[in-house]
Amino acid sequence: MNAGVSDIVETVDNRCENLAFKEDKAIAALSQLIKLANNKLNHYVASKLLYLFDREVLLETGEPAFFGQHFALHKGPIISEINNGIKSCSAIEEKNSNNWSEHFSLQNHTLSQKEPDVLINNNLLSDEEVERLSNLYKNYGHAKKGVLEKHIQDMAEHIDIDEGKRQAMSYGYILEKNGFSPKQVSELLDEIEYDSNFRKNLEQSR
Repeated sequence: MNAGVSDIVETVDNRCENLAFKEDKAIAALSQLIKLANNKLNHYVASKLLYLFDREVLLETGEPAFFGQHFALHKGPIISEINNGIKSCSAIEEKNSNNWSEHFSLQNHTLSQKEPDVLINNNLLSDEEVERLSNLYKNYGHAKKGVLEKHIQDMAEHIDIDEGKRQAMSYGYILEKNGFSPKQVSELLDEIEYDSNFRKNLEQSR
């Protein structure tokens, strides 16, 4: 069941704009994946596995893992802040607000960790989350070319989009396309916004 761009009535939930992105947790998840890949992880695979991880957590718990902005691209969705973080690890890319080059390097489409024996921010991931990342890597980390892309294209929220373009994908859209009722979606979006605002206020009070 694929969705076209015209099917999206509202691409951004006003209640879920400018969320407090869990950057430290995203770095922790990427560190886990790179460790599983023996310090050589394709950047495309990294980006897609982190999207799948975030999506699974959203659909199972009602809240995303990272609280980032999702976008549909030609080869499947990304989390914008994570994509920027990965790009920042390349010496030829301009640095941005999500600069992860302190921890990782990106050369010839391959991500590696500068201190490969260290699991960064490991305390931010539960045992269940580590297992979820391990399962995703086991299923798709060494899959034949096209397998991961086809899996993503078969997801309910998939959007067919031209190469070079992108389309915002709200949490509400993803939840709705995966069978949540309008009432459930509304309640979950309220909870996501509340959690984000609580963390923002807590950070500001420190």
